Amino acid sequence: MDHVRGLRSYPALQDWTNSKKDGHASNAYLLIRSTDTQKTMSALKNVPEIQEIIGTTGDSDIVARISADPRENLLESVVTKVQGMPGVLSTETLPAFSKY
Repeated sequence: MDHVRGLRSYPALQDWTNSKKDGHASNAYLLIRSTDTQKTMSALKNVPEIQEIIGTTGDSDIVARISADPRENLLESVVTKVQGMPGVLSTETLPAFSKY
């Protein structure tokens, strides 16, 4: 859980993680680098908070859309479930603040 505490220290995320529950799920996009994209994508299907999995090219191999309520669960899902998966080299979490 040190990763979660570290995420909370970023000013841009402090309001987001500590905000009052409004009944809406929190969303984020997760950029994932993996040693085996197909195996990682298959494993990601077993994470209930992941709503969409997209294979891509560039710096990241996979983009996953995650959704959880409360926001704390979103960060815990990223840290404990995805970053700990075999083959996952790195992740970058992009919180979704607004949707138009």
